[in-house]
Amino acid sequence: MSARKQARTRPVSIRTIVASREFARGLDEVRNGLPFNPDVDSWDYERGRCFGFIAPLDMPLRIGNALNRKALKLAEAAFFRKLLI
Repeated sequence: MSARKQARTRPVSIRTIVASREFARGLDEVRNGLPFNPDVDSWDYERGRCFGFIAPLDMPLRIGNALNRKALKLAEAAFFRKLLI
C-alpha cells in the first residue's frame, strides 16, 4: 500500500478566503438551509459554510461590491480562535 502524498500548499490571506466566490456560496447555502454539497471541492466553500454558523443572519458578507468590514473582522477572530481553519 503506497502512502498518499501531501497536497501542495500556499499561503493565502483571510481577506482572500472571505472574498472568494466559494466562501460566499458556502455561506449562502447554510443561510438558505441547504445541505453540504460533497461535489464542491473547495476549502473556501467549507469555510464559508462554517462561517454561516458563526455569523449573525443579518450580517451581509458584502456591502455593495466591497467586503463588509464587520464580517471580515469576525472571520479574522474565528480563524484566530481556530473556529475556522
